[in-house]
Amino acid sequence: MSAVGCPSGGVHGVPRRRESVARIHSMTIEAPITKVINMINVAQESSPATVVQALDKVLEILRTSELYAPHLPPQLGRDDDPMTSDLVGGLVSQNMKRRMSGNESQHQRTAHHGHPQSLTPLASLSQIPEHVQSILEREPTWDFDIIQLEEATNKRPLVYLGLKTFARFAVCEFLSIPESVLVAWLQLIESSYHDSNHYHNSTHAADVLHASAYFLECERTKTVFDAADCVACLIAAAVHDVDHPARTNAFLVNEGNQLALLYNDLAVLENHHASLAFRLTHKDPSVNIFQNLSREDYRALRQSIIDMVLATEMKQHFEHLSKFTHSINKTVLKCEDEASEPSSGSFDNETIFQQLSTPENRTLIKRMLIKCADVSNPVRPTHLCSVWAERIAEEYCQQQTDEEKERGLPVVMAVFDRKTCSIPKSQTSFIDVFINDMFGAWDLITETPVVTRAQEVQTMCPMAACAAADGLSSRDLDRKCSKRDVLRLKNVSVLKKPGVN
Repeated sequence: MSAVGCPSGGVHGVPRRRESVARIHSMTIEAPITKVINMINVAQESSPATVVQALDKVLEILRTSELYAPHLPPQLGRDDDPMTSDLVGGLVSQNMKRRMSGNESQHQRTAHHGHPQSLTPLASLSQIPEHVQSILEREPTWDFDIIQLEEATNKRPLVYLGLKTFARFAVCEFLSIPESVLVAWLQLIESSYHDSNHYHNSTHAADVLHASAYFLECERTKTVFDAADCVACLIAAAVHDVDHPARTNAFLVNEGNQLALLYNDLAVLENHHASLAFRLTHKDPSVNIFQNLSREDYRALRQSIIDMVLATEMKQHFEHLSKFTHSINKTVLKCEDEASEPSSGSFDNETIFQQLSTPENRTLIKRMLIKCADVSNPVRPTHLCSVWAERIAEEYCQQQTDEEKERGLPVVMAVFDRKTCSIPKSQTSFIDVFINDMFGAWDLITETPVVTRAQEVQTMCPMAACAAADGLSSRDLDRKCSKRDVLRLKNVSVLKKPGVN
């Protein structure tokens, strides 16, 4: 058709396309980021050249698909600190290496469920044995010993702690279920964790449940959250790693695991944990803790639980932290600054609570709560921190890195090599990059005394305490630690080979 014959009157219909674009830009339904870009474009029209150039760079950043993907500072990639750069890269890298060959094994791991049953089967809170009850008496405190409970319950701490904690928060009353359904559900969830895992087992789930409950008792969270928020937090904590295979998402993607194929390589484990938790719950009325909720209440609770479980994916760590800092921390600081003005009168907590209690802000707070609970090991008492540090290193070394080398898969985190792995340095690197800023932001809201402050560093594990006390990075650890600390660390600094005493 000739240009004359075009209905639009233009060559190849260009004017028509331009009219379509113009209509799109004039639409009233507009994404927030589009509004920001349009405002910047308008500002550029009346700005000097230097400002226009700066705003061009801003627009370039805003148009990327991964606004919150971290650009790690140069010092993390320095040759003299490979430990930190390797650890961070393995946990948050957005690009996973693949090894797709014709003979690639799917190597599906079978679950090693079934916990020792030497204790009398539990039917209610009143039937908890006395020696277990005595341990659970310290359940509301931060120094509660989850390892002691693990030993006393033959690796079934989640049922006992869950029953005690859920009773404290009146979960059965909220869900309108008898205690027997809760017990059956807790037993099913716990049996779906792999007791052969060194770290990601039901003891870790119980530990995260304990930390979540502790944070829920903080004054501001108690005021901001309603009963549904609290119940969602506790359930999410209990199920957040259910059926964890002791491998990372990157490992599953690299081996072409069925879960990676099912979830399109995106938050593979987190999607699996959330999905399986609900599938298990709905398998039978005897374990369905949601059976008496209204459709609306169930959908809201389900969405909240899923959102929190997905928030535990470390690849999204900096995104969640950034949103929390900008939306929550700045709100609190602004209110406190305004209250400090001479003309403002006394400080009014009600103003903060009203702003934090919006649905959007409650979601951000719940995400940060489970994230802090999930990686709270470094701020636990010394003996607990040490145990967890050794367990995570053993799981990554024995249950992942060793297998990656054996099967010729890409090594996701070379830092966890059995021959060279330094537990103190890996822990200090983790604290440097992930813990300090996150718990600092969390403490601003909850005002909890368990964050990594220098004046409270004695509560941290000995593997990192000496470095964190002065804000040191892992590369400073050997140089700055006292001889006593260095000698104390030698027994756990490098993992032994399997079968070596």
